Amino acid sequence: MIRGLKRTGLDIIHVRDFFWRVSEIRTFIPPTVEFMSVMKTYNPVLFHEFKSSLVPNSSMHLLAGLYMEPGQALISLGIESVEQLETAIKGKTH
Repeated sequence: MIRGLKRTGLDIIHVRDFFWRVSEIRTFIPPTVEFMSVMKTYNPVLFHEFKSSLVPNSSMHLLAGLYMEPGQALISLGIESVEQLETAIKGKTH
């Protein structure tokens, strides 16, 4: 998802909707901070625009302010090799 998004208003709404839907999951704790950390690292402009669009002091704004080391976030998301990272960033490679 992050690869295909720019910093347009529609993309920011798409990201915000994604995180709101993720926050409604009750059957397990989704890796929200990991998702945000990866977005902050690999698409910092989009992350900044997304965070700026949030209501200050809302739960989502507070989550966006948390920090997780990007490498640890990737490992938590199941990306443990350079090959998996390249696939995650660039898509399928042939």
